[in-house]
Amino acid sequence: MTATSFTREEIETIDRLWRAVGENHVWTGWAAAGDAPEEVLIYRTRAHWRRFPLRKTGKGYALHIETGRKVAEAETLDALLKRVESIPGLRVVAGDAR
Repeated sequence: MTATSFTREEIETIDRLWRAVGENHVWTGWAAAGDAPEEVLIYRTRAHWRRFPLRKTGKGYALHIETGRKVAEAETLDALLKRVESIPGLRVVAGDAR
């Protein structure tokens, strides 16, 4: 396991956070491979599926778009969820499929 690997506790926190969001939340799921993944994929739908790589940083966590550009960063996973929810244009709109 490296410093950039997610621990079992972090994976459990991610699962708890994303299960706690409402059914109509823009973030629809997550996936990770292996016992100590270095990346967790966060999924959203807004007319089509997209995935956002979540990675650990020296100061916490960062969410990126597919091209690698960082879109949100926070010291804790709870704070990251709040930052993500405040990003303009990511709110669910009528007609979005879950």
